[in-house]
Amino acid sequence: MSALLTLREAIDAITEAFDEGDGWDRYAWVYIRGNITEPSCRLYLSHVGDEDDALIADHGAALPEFAAQHELRHFLEAADFAEVLLVLRRQQPSPALEDFARALEYYRKHESFLGAAP
Repeated sequence: MSALLTLREAIDAITEAFDEGDGWDRYAWVYIRGNITEPSCRLYLSHVGDEDDALIADHGAALPEFAAQHELRHFLEAADFAEVLLVLRRQQPSPALEDFARALEYYRKHESFLGAAP
């Protein structure tokens, strides 16, 4: 079932999927409404099958029906989202939700990890 998630819920779902070894098969993309650094943002984790049925939205990007209905936009591929979480957890033993948000936004903008050596 499709649902809009908080950042904490999305982190937990992605972490669980990749910890169980089926993250690649379970999730394809992370879509967002709002700004990742704002508590009001909402995320949607698309399943691989959702991407197969993607619709062309008004702005020309292919979106799964649920994402289009809720006016979401592409944020990160699910595997990249998971990798950002993993790297941050290696850098900081107990990152706060705000740390995850900053690291995800940094990766989205720069395609590199926050705090990584150039």
